Amino acid sequence: MRVGIDTFTLRDLNLDPFQQLDLINSWGLEGAQFGGLRGLSPGLDAGRLREIRARADELGLYSHVSLSASCNPHVANMPLDDLRRMLTEEITAAASCGWHELHCSLGGVEERYVHPVPWKQHLSDSASFIRSIGPVLRQHHSRIDLETHGDTTTFELVRLIEDVGPDIAGICLDTANVLCHCEDPLEAARRAAPYTHLTHVKDAIGFFTDLGFRRQTLPPGKGALDWEHILPVLAACSPALPLSIEDHKWLFDFNCFDRHWLSLHPDLTTGEFADIIRLVWRCQKRISAGELADPEEYEKIPHVEEVEIRLRGGAKYLKRLIGKLNLADRVNIQPD
Repeated sequence: MRVGIDTFTLRDLNLDPFQQLDLINSWGLEGAQFGGLRGLSPGLDAGRLREIRARADELGLYSHVSLSASCNPHVANMPLDDLRRMLTEEITAAASCGWHELHCSLGGVEERYVHPVPWKQHLSDSASFIRSIGPVLRQHHSRIDLETHGDTTTFELVRLIEDVGPDIAGICLDTANVLCHCEDPLEAARRAAPYTHLTHVKDAIGFFTDLGFRRQTLPPGKGALDWEHILPVLAACSPALPLSIEDHKWLFDFNCFDRHWLSLHPDLTTGEFADIIRLVWRCQKRISAGELADPEEYEKIPHVEEVEIRLRGGAKYLKRLIGKLNLADRVNIQPD
């Protein structure tokens, strides 16, 4: 296991991909999960993309990329044929650079709750679309890794992957986004681990609201996640799994006391729901005792002012734990 970042973390620094790689290297991090391919090269210029990959390799950094559009036809905002053509071009371009694990998501947070098309239909139609581009994925030995992005539960992703085939679909596990659905992070990791090939690593705390709880994102080691058990679960299935820290601020509300919210989470068990309520209660007590900074006040500090210290601190914590648990990745060269 190696510790890098998702470059969304560096958004406020306004750096190009080469500058991002140099900064990541100077901060002692070990890799980059980039955003959409067309953000790296609007015209999918093969030369530029290969130069980015070559620079990452030169620095000894792992690198991965994302698709530029969702695989969910209901949120892609374009005709299906256009979406299929666009992603086929991106899968091909990425493979030519040795990028085969491709990050993607099915939506944001709101689609599950307010979109006129029921969420189950989103999942079904997304699976059908991924199957339709299965031939190009298999041709290039590539896989679309769907993120737990505030939209989709690990239960749903596992079913979708087993439906379309784990050779063309997998999971990008966001370790704290699973809280969006009252999934216990450790249990979510256990469900997702067999299919997890990319990560967005973040920590979090929660505190109660009238309708449920509010989540604050924190760097690894600063929140409530049980990393000493989560990392071995993931490593057991993928010893060389990249741990890409995705760091940001913002407070997110999850209205889990609402009956409509609950009706849209049929896989959620009372036991796992109770685990999350316990986690939030423990965080609440730590905030009240002054052991944790007041979330509302801490949010007032701009993320850009703290991005280096948050990243360095989170990476140091993870590396120390990886060493302690003997989970270091012995494979330091990213295969094509």
